Amino acid sequence: MRTDVEAKEQIIHITNELFAMGLLTPTGGNISARAADAEQYWITPSQMYKGGLRPEDLVCVKPDGTIVEGTNKPSVEYQMHWASYQARPDATAAVHTHAPIATAFGITNQVFPPINTDAIFLADTKIVPWFMPGSKELADAVGEALRASRGAILQCHGLMSVGKTMRDAATRAMLLEETAKIVLYCKQFGGELTLIPGEWVERLAGIANFL
Repeated sequence: MRTDVEAKEQIIHITNELFAMGLLTPTGGNISARAADAEQYWITPSQMYKGGLRPEDLVCVKPDGTIVEGTNKPSVEYQMHWASYQARPDATAAVHTHAPIATAFGITNQVFPPINTDAIFLADTKIVPWFMPGSKELADAVGEALRASRGAILQCHGLMSVGKTMRDAATRAMLLEETAKIVLYCKQFGGELTLIPGEWVERLAGIANFL
């Protein structure tokens, strides 16, 4: 079982990584990891600069947001993170980014056509309608979307992903942004899309869970 120290280290590592990639804004986005007690989780604090977080800045909370450990205010999205864990009981980490291209992808109601293998693996991604950030309505909607896929795009907001490990959750977030970028490039180039043949789409979709 992962210790609380390990959970915090993983959050800091991934926060720094995603911030450097431009997928987190200075105060936007949040990362969490299940605590040693599976009914609690560590989460990034509210409105603190994402480029310089330290383990002591993180907050351990219960599902209702009650602080177990830490002196900062937890992210306003604590409900969305717990809803994500409820939707995916095997998940140990959740990543919410404000990735710019994936956000625009959701705003314009795009889909992932089978232009490459990642697009096929991400084809089950749901787009969640806009709800007020931090609200129970948003948490419920994201939880429902994550029952169908390990990633969801939040309209006018960002994206949410979960994983059995912190790396899995972060990888899903990165792939959503990168594949949305390729869709954008295709639209900018114009012309007819070359798609992976249907029989291969079916075969590849059958192994999507390995990602």
